[in-house]
Amino acid sequence: TMICTGCCTTLDHIVTYLFKQLYPKGNYARRKNAVVPGGGDLFLQVLKQHPEILQQILSTVLNVIMFEDCRNQWSMSRPLLGLILLNEEYFNQLRENIIRSQPVDKQATMAQWFENLMEGIERNLLTRNRDRFTQNLSLLIKDINDTLKGPYSSANVSNDMMTL
Repeated sequence: TMICTGCCTTLDHIVTYLFKQLYPKGNYARRKNAVVPGGGDLFLQVLKQHPEILQQILSTVLNVIMFEDCRNQWSMSRPLLGLILLNEEYFNQLRENIIRSQPVDKQATMAQWFENLMEGIERNLLTRNRDRFTQNLSLLIKDINDTLKGPYSSANVSNDMMTL
């Protein structure tokens, strides 16, 4: 548990650094071909050439939180918001895959849960915004767990690892 917490903290620092480099001074408009002065541009160039690095991390963190017995939900939620904001298009694809993997009668419910996850979330990593995201994520996890533990749980929600 302590190792996971340390890894999440490190990942959060990296993601926060990247976000601040890509969107300095609160300029949250999408920027393509962002070049950061100083030493940060090399790191950003590597990620630009290999976006799958952060995408795979996003997929893994989301799946662990949603579908595994995650005992560090708060710690894992912290880098998740930054990963989502840095990979919005990929997150939307991932979300759609998760929704489509559910039984037809559960897809609308899962879609609503994802809408609720991002309800009231702004495009920043301020503490208040992170806290709101963590609260929303807690509700998502509760809804998923209630469904998984409900009657006929094996048919309610597919909990296979989702990647693109």
